[in-house]
Amino acid sequence: ATSDAILSDCPSAEFYFKCGAHPTTDSETSVALNLVTTNSRGITCITCTDIRSPVLVFQCIHRHVICLDCFHLYCVTMLNDRQFIYDPDLGYSLPCVGKL
Repeated sequence: ATSDAILSDCPSAEFYFKCGAHPTTDSETSVALNLVTTNSRGITCITCTDIRSPVLVFQCIHRHVICLDCFHLYCVTMLNDRQFIYDPDLGYSLPCVGKL
């Protein structure tokens, strides 16, 4: 999926996403969504405690799991609160919701 601003005088952002199974090279600008996976072990969401699939698995030492609905709300909230963290190598990211 791609998102571009249409107006040339509009500040824009461009995002590229692809399937995590698709091979990635160092020169690509897309991000493999390899943190999104099926919930085959039936782990509860850290936020709503429902068991859903697919889920996002945070890369924290506890490997916390969050359902995609809760992750969407987490992203929107953190974006509105300007809480995304900039990493020069990775770009903008979010901490595990378990750290809050």
